Amino acid sequence: MKLIETIQEFPKKHILVIGDLILDEYLFGKINRINPEAPVPVLNVSNNNREHRLGGAANTANNVASLGAKCTVIGQVGNDPFKEQMNELFKQANINPFLIERNDFTTIKKTRLVAQNQQALRVDFEDPKPIESEHVKQIINFIKSNQFDMILLSDYNKGTLTNELVEAIKNLNIPIVVDPKPINMKLFKDTFAIAPNIKEAKEITNSNSQPEELSKLIADEYNTHVIITQGPNGTSSYNKDTNEYNHLPTKAREVYDVSGAGDTFIAALTLALASRAELYESTQIANQAAGVVVGKFGTATLTLEELKSSFNGKHSKVKTREELLQIVKKLKSEGNKIVTTNGIYDILHVGHTQLLNTAKSFGDILILAINTDASTKRYKGPKRPINTESERAELAANLSAVDYVVLFDEDTPKELLNEIQPNIHVKGGDYKESDLPESKIVQKYGGEIKIVKLVEGKSSTNTITKIMETQNE
Repeated sequence: MKLIETIQEFPKKHILVIGDLILDEYLFGKINRINPEAPVPVLNVSNNNREHRLGGAANTANNVASLGAKCTVIGQVGNDPFKEQMNELFKQANINPFLIERNDFTTIKKTRLVAQNQQALRVDFEDPKPIESEHVKQIINFIKSNQFDMILLSDYNKGTLTNELVEAIKNLNIPIVVDPKPINMKLFKDTFAIAPNIKEAKEITNSNSQPEELSKLIADEYNTHVIITQGPNGTSSYNKDTNEYNHLPTKAREVYDVSGAGDTFIAALTLALASRAELYESTQIANQAAGVVVGKFGTATLTLEELKSSFNGKHSKVKTREELLQIVKKLKSEGNKIVTTNGIYDILHVGHTQLLNTAKSFGDILILAINTDASTKRYKGPKRPINTESERAELAANLSAVDYVVLFDEDTPKELLNEIQPNIHVKGGDYKESDLPESKIVQKYGGEIKIVKLVEGKSSTNTITKIMETQNE
């Protein structure tokens, strides 16, 4: 498949992201009372409920790196603690930063106060300033001293992308893809491709036309290929050289969160174009990537294997052991609480769903480990399982509480748990913690075991017995 071949080229590419860097901070807590000093709610934040994430152009770079490519990011920061926090996140994401450090600039931070999973307030720390001529020279000299396959401009209108800088970048003759702010569109004339959303496209053209007409207007005015994202209405691409317009509908899928989908789209689009894919093919890949990400919770990124699997018809939640360990490492670095549970899950029933829903409530990410067919036969006998391991994994992956599914071939999940080291491991039944073979493993690294009672009378074995009895009547 040509699209898969393009995706496999991603790790060979080096993408330079230039734009406005933002540190996203989240404070999680509960609101239980009104402030006696003023009629406003009080958010009670516990000690460990603070998270920092890459935002703005930094999150775009994070998506490029997550897709397996080498990524360098350029932006401006202040000499303040926010810069240090951002640098640590760059290190964790394997992103190479070239930062313009300024004493007269504050590293942009957006703090979100979240109560009961709802954003209550956002506080922005910023004092935007355009970069100066001396900074432009530093940036251009740095770019000239390196080799980049493509440049991605991520504009948040905070001062990094000035006319002087963008014109100097254009003169380097490296293909440029732009995620634009309409107010700055004049900067991006004669770039390779521009990817606004439908609202931005209408603002750029001052028109309420259909996407095809909007694409032509932008292409003619700014001499660039145009890709317009339209949310649930799909994505369109317009090739300025051939005047070819194509529209891609959005695939029907369960949407959990659209946060960060735009960053995933532009990252995948840029990588596909850098890998010599045609505009329409690149748009297909980017559309698929964004579609997978909206099926995840929170501002998510996408791995190379997840993207390839989605084209192969494999559910994106079903992971190999190696894939899962990479994902867990990244999730932990972002402060997520990992929960695991395990079982055969041969014939799904209400006991399964209630257990999984409860397990999910204990943390941020729920991983379900399922016995392989061989493991199930050793445990249940030669007539089991009824459904194959791939069928059982696929069914479980479609449950909303489950974030990832992985198969294990051992008799118990001890080895897998030792590799994942979840914060919490959940077991269903009337067990005592001391009786579980996995308890020692989890306790050794400081994890927690939680026992959840099963729904009485509900099990795959009972379901099979009832079916057999019905057939014999």
